[in-house]
Formats: sequence, structure tokens, C-alpha cells
Amino acid sequence: MKASGFTGIIINEFHHIFRDPQTLAILFLLPLAQIVLFGYALSTDIKSVPIEITDHDNSAESRALIRQFTGSTFFKLVESPAGSTLRSLFQKGSVTAAIIIPQNFSRMLARTGQSHIAVIIDGSDAIRAETSTQYITTVLQKYSAAVRGTTVPFPVMLRPVYRYNSGLSSPYFFVPGLTALIIIMISALLTSLTITGEKENGTFELIKLSPVGAADVILGKVLPYLCLSFIIGVFIIVCGRILFTVPIYGSIILLGSFLILYCLTGLSFGILISTLVQSRLSAMMLSLIGTMLPTIFLSGFIFQINSMPVPLRILSWIVPAKYFLIIIRGIMLKGNTLYELRFPAGMLCLFSLSFLGLAVTRFRLYLENDAG
Repeated sequence: MKASGFTGIIINEFHHIFRDPQTLAILFLLPLAQIVLFGYALSTDIKSVPIEITDHDNSAESRALIRQFTGSTFFKLVESPAGSTLRSLFQKGSVTAAIIIPQNFSRMLARTGQSHIAVIIDGSDAIRAETSTQYITTVLQKYSAAVRGTTVPFPVMLRPVYRYNSGLSSPYFFVPGLTALIIIMISALLTSLTITGEKENGTFELIKLSPVGAADVILGKVLPYLCLSFIIGVFIIVCGRILFTVPIYGSIILLGSFLILYCLTGLSFGILISTLVQSRLSAMMLSLIGTMLPTIFLSGFIFQINSMPVPLRILSWIVPAKYFLIIIRGIMLKGNTLYELRFPAGMLCLFSLSFLGLAVTRFRLYLENDAG
């Protein structure tokens, strides 16, 4: 009798496990996503750093130095468009570093055996800036070996200047990234858990008895949580400003507008999730998989997208946090304007409209099927 009861418990638990195939699928999807992302994205190496080189000396020695950079896999030489300035290239994110070879470069090298170059590096991404400095130093070592047959002492001295984060303060890098992560994760969880909770409790069925349409339901769910998630986002940014003195060089109004748009993207994604699953557990796990992992690994928050395999780079194009990171770092650290951020802003608009459109469509089908 005891054995029979024990067996019954086991059978009942297996039945309970397989009764919810959505949750079961997510349980296998989560470790698969983690092992793929950790395996391919977990790298601090940087490839193809975009650099701009200005040669005021135009000598055999300066051209030989340029060849060292163009022959390295670390760097990708960027040709400046006509009429563009170095400041505009940094503002748009077209270059990570700029190397300026002075006019007397070869003359000083011949006269004293040493010369110098000026290097300007985008410091808004502190990790990439430090790694870029190390890579430039490596190239100078190779050039030194070619000139003197030794790497010590350097015949060419490096004078780095870091823009937008002169001290390479790590909070300047992490606070915007954490803001992007926390907002989209909380926003998606708010709407997905609320609606699936109403489904589980049966209160969602009351909506079918009301005369409101699917679009009214979606907007009615989004607007209150949009206010709440926006307040949370402002709170995070203010905490970063007070606790870590992270600056805001750009327009606060513009930053607030983009913050609302990003919150809308996260909320819309959460609503879309709620149309796909029936339980709060499934909604929570799917929200975390769809927001936390892509934001950490595929947005440029910590790991460089250019260093990833091509499939992951392509996948990063559908990660909303990637575009919000460009926006928030651009406004806070570079003082970017709407013109310079028009592409990531357009992508966030596209994500929000797509998620909302899909959610409305699925809710309309849900209401119509039940009515039939």
C-alpha cells in the first residue's frame, strides 16, 4: 500500500511536469541560450577597432607606421567623409580612436631617436578604451622592432587622450548599461506577469464581457505601467548621477523622451509574451530569457559585438537594448542630439510598433475565438 502510494506520487509529479509543455520547453531553452551566449560572447577581445589616422608628416617613417596599423587585425582604418570633423566622427560612433602623426614626426625621430604621436580614444566605453590603448601600444612595439630591432625603449611615444570619460571611470560605462538592463527587464515583467496572472485567476475573462476592443485592452494595460516604468527609469538615472557622478551632457528632455519610448518597447514585449503563455511562471522565465540575456550579451553592454561570430552579430540587430545603449550613452556622455541618434530612435519605434501590433492582433484573435 505504501509502495503503491509512493508510486502514485511519482506518477502524479511526472504528470504535473509534462502537463505544462511551455514551461518545460523554457527550462531547456534557458540553459541552451546561456551556454551559447557564454561560449561565444564571453570574450574581452576586440577586433576591427575603427580608427582614423591623420598624417601631418607624410614621410616614409609615418607611412611605415600607418602600415603597421592597417596590417593589424585589431584595427579597421576609417576614411573621413568630405567635410566631416573628428568631433562628428566620435559623436556618431564612426571611430573609436583617432591617431594624429605630427608634422615633425620623422625629423624628431632622426634627430633624437624618439618621437611621439597623439591618440584620441572614445572613453564612453571604458573597457574598449583600455583595450584599444593596449592594442595601439602593441602596434608601436612592432614598429619599434622594425625601426631599431628592439622594443625597448620606444622610439615612438604614446600620448593618449580619452574623450567623454577622461579618467576611464567604470560607472560612466556601467550605469547606462544597467539602466538599459533594469528598465527593459522590469517593463516586460510588469505587463507579462500582470496579464498572465489575470488569466490564471480568471479575472481576465471579465474583459470578454465588456464592449472594449483588443486595442483598448492593450493601451489600457500599457499606459499605467508606462508611467510606473518611466518613474523607475528616472530613479535609476538620478541614483547614478548622485551616487557615481555620471554626467548628463545632452538634453534631459530628449533623454526623457527616449526613456519613455524604451519603456514602451519593454512593456509591449511583455504584453506580447502574455499572449503566448498561460502561466506566470512561463511568463517570468520567457521575459527573463528575452530581456536579461540578450541585453547582457548582445547589446554591447559588456561584450563587444564586433568580436562575436557573424550569427550573433546578426542576432544583435533585434535586441532593443543595443539601440537604447547607443542613445543613453550618447546623450549622457557625448551630448548627442536627435539628428545623431535618428537611426537607433527609429529602431526603437519599430520595435514598439511591431510588439504592440502583434499583441493587438493576438488579443483580437483570442477574443474572437472565445466569442465564437
